[in-house]
Amino acid sequence: MRGSVVLAAVVVVSALIQALTVLGDPVPTSSLGFAGLVLASVAAVILALWITASTALDVVDGNASGALSRAWRRPVVLVWCVGLTGVAVALAILFPLLPAIVILVALLLLPAAVDGHRNPFVGALHTVQRSSGRCAVAAVVTTLAYVLGWVVTLVLGFFVTGVVAAFLTWLWFGTTAAVLLVYWSRLYRRATLL
Repeated sequence: MRGSVVLAAVVVVSALIQALTVLGDPVPTSSLGFAGLVLASVAAVILALWITASTALDVVDGNASGALSRAWRRPVVLVWCVGLTGVAVALAILFPLLPAIVILVALLLLPAAVDGHRNPFVGALHTVQRSSGRCAVAAVVTTLAYVLGWVVTLVLGFFVTGVVAAFLTWLWFGTTAAVLLVYWSRLYRRATLL
């Protein structure tokens, strides 16, 4: 239960930070103030991903007590989160659907990184080899969640604006990310136990 509370808290706090970055309807400019808002937003995404990925595997392992403090002792996961987020942003600039590929890769890699693999690609490959059918289903579910996220964002953009829209959008994204990370962490743990 504690792991769920940590996941929920991370989702809500991250959504609040994202909502605060659009307070006053900032206009994109080359000012230090706007750059600070962008950096705060990016930092919130990366930190939320780091803590969520770490906590998701702890939840799967039934060891959620102290999950937040364990996340801080997993700095390698933070490095992976920074790298994967950077690649996703770069690909989003090229074409908005390309980050879906990075999301799938991240969902495969992060549980292995959290588990302490020196090379998370080996852990991810092991997961796919041991549970290829389940991974295929999980990939379809993840892709559908990504597309649904776009639809939710568009609907919120049409009917809700400003801080409330930002909060609800990031609440949706955070909840989806938490659920998917727990789902993929279960696949990873199942594959390591086979």
